[in-house]
Amino acid sequence: MKRYSAFNGYLLIALAVLLLKPCTVYSQPAATVTRTSQAPVIDGVLSDDVWGKAVPVTEFVQREPDNGAPATQPTEIYLLYDDNYLYIGIRCYDEPGKVIGREMARDANLGNDDRVQIILDTHLDGRNAYWFQIGPRGSIGEAVISSNGQGFNREWQGLWDGRASIQPHGWEAEIALPFKTLNFTEGQSTWGVKFIRYIRRNLEAVYWPSANINNHRFQVSDAGLLHGLEGISQGVGLDINTWGLGGHDRPGTSDSPYIGDGGADIFYQVTPGLRGVLTLNTDFAETEADTRQINLTRFSLHFPEKRDFFLDGANYFNFGIGGDRDNFYSQRLIPFFTRRIGLDTDGRQLPIYAGGRFTGQVGDWNIGLVNIFQERQFDDNNFTAMRVSRNLGRQSSAGMIATLGNATTAGSNALYGFDTRIATSTLGGDKNLAFTAYGLQSLTEHGGSSRSVDNAFGAELNFPNDLFFGRAGFLQIDEDFKAGVGFVPRRGIREYYVSAGVGPRPGKYGILQVRSKADLDHISGLDGLLQTREFKITPLEVRFISGEELESEVIFFHESLSEDFNLLGEILIPAGKYDFTTVAVGIGSAKQRNLWATFAYERGGFYNGNRNTYELTAGWQAFVHLFLGAEAELSYLSFPERDLEVGIYRGIINILFSPQINMFTFIQYDDVSEAMGWQSRFRWILRPGREILVAWNSSITDPMDRFAVSESSLRFKLKYNIRF
Repeated sequence: MKRYSAFNGYLLIALAVLLLKPCTVYSQPAATVTRTSQAPVIDGVLSDDVWGKAVPVTEFVQREPDNGAPATQPTEIYLLYDDNYLYIGIRCYDEPGKVIGREMARDANLGNDDRVQIILDTHLDGRNAYWFQIGPRGSIGEAVISSNGQGFNREWQGLWDGRASIQPHGWEAEIALPFKTLNFTEGQSTWGVKFIRYIRRNLEAVYWPSANINNHRFQVSDAGLLHGLEGISQGVGLDINTWGLGGHDRPGTSDSPYIGDGGADIFYQVTPGLRGVLTLNTDFAETEADTRQINLTRFSLHFPEKRDFFLDGANYFNFGIGGDRDNFYSQRLIPFFTRRIGLDTDGRQLPIYAGGRFTGQVGDWNIGLVNIFQERQFDDNNFTAMRVSRNLGRQSSAGMIATLGNATTAGSNALYGFDTRIATSTLGGDKNLAFTAYGLQSLTEHGGSSRSVDNAFGAELNFPNDLFFGRAGFLQIDEDFKAGVGFVPRRGIREYYVSAGVGPRPGKYGILQVRSKADLDHISGLDGLLQTREFKITPLEVRFISGEELESEVIFFHESLSEDFNLLGEILIPAGKYDFTTVAVGIGSAKQRNLWATFAYERGGFYNGNRNTYELTAGWQAFVHLFLGAEAELSYLSFPERDLEVGIYRGIINILFSPQINMFTFIQYDDVSEAMGWQSRFRWILRPGREILVAWNSSITDPMDRFAVSESSLRFKLKYNIRF
């Protein structure tokens, strides 16, 4: 009973904190945007006279490698706006022939290219923002930032345009951001803004305004101010995204193998900060295939969400320590996990008939609400999730979450919980510190009078700084706790974890940073008996200014099995206690090179046997329009009764005709299922919001023997946006 009293007491505290009145203090360098009656031509060349009206932002300083030093190359940012668009002109000076620009596709990873990123805090709350980037060959991408840079939703899709060109003096770019694409506070003429330029050949990152090396690279609270946005609006705020598709299935899923369908997503700006979406007959034909994993553990693996409808606005549903991409423990307990919706327990698609969503901000409140109606798998075919949080001060918040529906088993399920985050980015003047506490309770009806009520709760202290960093946390998940629309791979546990490290920057020998750290993870049952313990030492993790990387680690494992463990249906590991150690090393060449590779090797014990694991990744930019990649993960397992070899092999072929036309092919094979998956996706962006998509998916059994296509699907899809 003490456990339940403590949990209920936490809920009362969270509710009290939820009602606190925040105050915001904002003092940063400022830039001014100039109104224009003549729109520039967005062609990637700053040749229009209208750019001369703008006052350029030029005072960039290094975040890395020499923190606080002036940028080695000049950068100029020009800002204009009219009734409909915010225009951003970019001029990046560089030495002739030194610009690195290979990627051309929309939403490509530009981590190995030169690039410029823009962060816009449209509510001026110092914690949430939009993120846009563009590379020298016109590849553009966007994201939504939350939790002051800790949360980063890269899959958000916004309608906007950007073009770029490589010039003798460096490279230039032009961007047009429609106000209809953004949520912002009505009548507020000042936004937060941050500009970042990366010069890839020497790992140089330059910022305006200057960036503290302890801050997250996308931290919002230290953004500058953008003045002068007078008289802007989102218009009617109505977008209708329609789609129609045709295709062919083999074998056919009905009497006819030919497929035809259509649907729509309707977006409406309820308020300048709150957007509603209605989806009808949702389709995911163009969704990227999952990267296969081989499960050598006793628990479910986490596969990330890749469907655009669920990724849009996903940051508004982050709970507790969720949404932190750098936190391994954030996947231990996810109360709302959208992959439970529209997919059965084997990962096959289930039709989604209709759904609705509200996401956005109203004053100091952040709101997420979604309801989905899909084909029935168990007892439920309707799923609801609601998340509400309130901003407190500059960095803190408190909120609640609730879900209704059960996508995992038969029987109804409801869940609710509260969380609090107390954070600062000015500890000791320039350090980050965050404390998060959270609690959840689930109610599951098993049929008849059978029901279960149980809890999950935890807390974490995070010190994510540059020279010294660390985190410590606690998590308890009771045996009968169930998240019907969530992800909880392990129940009936009590977990403690701590991590600490140091990352000096010697400033010589071509070294950017050296990191050393230690991690301890201790998991017991609710009876206090040890189940799993991992103690990992990373003595050396080196990043070189040239882009090369080196890493080594030693891991000491303890596993207590209360029952036999059947590994891959091939090896029976008897119940008992096991202590074993592994040693791993990894090395990688700089990925901005035309030809690059990374290699990792792990060797050591594995329960009552041994394991040797090899991982190799390689890429070749044959020329600007063609990239070839290969990946292999191979494990040799040796046990007293027999040996086992398991591996996954992947191939990547990317053909980039232009920033608007590209084709990606992803081939993968694993020798557990002995099946090859082949996906090719062709995308032609006619203009923002209007696209032609062609997707081919196939499964090939026994590819090493007979290469027989067991099933395949071809989809031709047209997307057409109507904006009011």
